[in-house]
Amino acid sequence: LFKNSGLISEDYLIIGRQVHAQGNYIDLLAVESSGDLVVIELKRDKTPRDIVAQLLDYGSWVTNLTDEKISEIYGEFQNKYYPNKKHSTLMDAMKNKFGSIPDELNNGHNLMIVASSLDPASERIVGYLSSYHNININALFFNYFMDGDKEFLSRTWLIDPDTSGEV
Repeated sequence: LFKNSGLISEDYLIIGRQVHAQGNYIDLLAVESSGDLVVIELKRDKTPRDIVAQLLDYGSWVTNLTDEKISEIYGEFQNKYYPNKKHSTLMDAMKNKFGSIPDELNNGHNLMIVASSLDPASERIVGYLSSYHNININALFFNYFMDGDKEFLSRTWLIDPDTSGEV
């Protein structure tokens, strides 16, 4: 996903991987064309319900990021994961990816769990936070399967991004 954020959304530009957030590490940090940040927590297996608390903690951290800090995170990301590539500024990368630069960065943020499945408590909590508290939180599931010699990857959202938050 870090190399192909389009599997999640064509509107995401990955700007950080393993971003240090006060003693913890955000798996992936992205920015949308609107300038909103996206916190992406990756889990290989079924998740315990404390994953939601972890994601909320990350959200409380990113909400205070300044434009300068976001640009610094992007620079560190480029240096670490693309050391031999010519680096660009965050604004240049956004202009290349989205065709424009937003008026503001980090005016809002989205929280996302990517996992093979969620336990029932986590599903209930994510739905509750989304529906009743209008928190931009969601879960995305990927499943890999084969049919003969063909390989497939399916993507399923817990909450359809095009709805009002109903699970």
